[in-house]
Amino acid sequence: MEEKSRILKKVNDDQSRPVSFNDSFGGSENQLRLLLKYLPDESFKNINLILNNANHDLIEKDKINILWMHHFVNQKEAQNLGSKDFVQKLDYIVFNSNWNSENHIYQFKIPKNKSVVIKNAIEKIDVEEKPKDKINLIYHTTPWRGLALLLKVFKNLNLKNVELNVCSSTIIYGKKFDSVLGKTYESIFNECKNTKNVNYFGFLDNKKIIQMLKKMHIFAHPSIWPETSCIAAIESMAAGCEVVTTNLGALPETCSSFGTFINFDRNFDNLEKKYREVLLNSIKNFWSDERQNKLKLQRETINATYSWDVRSIEWKNFFNKARELKA
Repeated sequence: MEEKSRILKKVNDDQSRPVSFNDSFGGSENQLRLLLKYLPDESFKNINLILNNANHDLIEKDKINILWMHHFVNQKEAQNLGSKDFVQKLDYIVFNSNWNSENHIYQFKIPKNKSVVIKNAIEKIDVEEKPKDKINLIYHTTPWRGLALLLKVFKNLNLKNVELNVCSSTIIYGKKFDSVLGKTYESIFNECKNTKNVNYFGFLDNKKIIQMLKKMHIFAHPSIWPETSCIAAIESMAAGCEVVTTNLGALPETCSSFGTFINFDRNFDNLEKKYREVLLNSIKNFWSDERQNKLKLQRETINATYSWDVRSIEWKNFFNKARELKA
């Protein structure tokens, strides 16, 4: 565990991160935890893996420097990629989608030979029969990605036998983050608590979310945030949920041919109307043979292609090749 401990210690000690790694259970932090779980210790030999932080101080001269970038180009932690001096010190930048890679190459003129795409991954999700007496919608991502818009849509639909389950909180990124931003979203969380047929759960551990997804029908995600991948969508698809979302960011790439997409519109009134129409259609047709056949194929495909069984081999091969080229 010597190599893994070194990588974990470094990310925990990094005070320049906006969130404390130990305290945070966001998508990228959990991806690093899973990478460490699925790869043997020797895979990390001579590797300096830096998570989401283009910081000069994190470079190590005697190691292969790899920045693993989940953030979008507009995030503060990405800005140093505009520095040629910093990028020269990096051996590779691993992105979580082609869309994210292309945006960084365009924005920061990153050399293409340093850019690598290794997509996110999940642990396989077993199939369970979904309830037939009602339709369960779930929103299990941070509030700023479209919760307010979804709540408006849900209230407006006012459907019987349809419930919205909201697992959203700023505490997911730890106490430090929550103390700064928590109050901003208090009113939307209170609205969730006081809205008929909405069940507000706040922050739930990822294992509990996975169990919950098995009983959900639709991941309702009217995304107004440029997702660079979207683990919430990958988990939902693997659990047999239909994903009703926008075509913003990397969502079309992540959800491939399985997602149900609405064209993103900066006019939120227009977006709300379009989303309401498509969500209603998905609710009404969830149990149709056509939809069920598609969801079965989706579940099998996503569990096979986004599995850590597959992704861990990609990472192993990538680290091995990086060492060979450096030797």
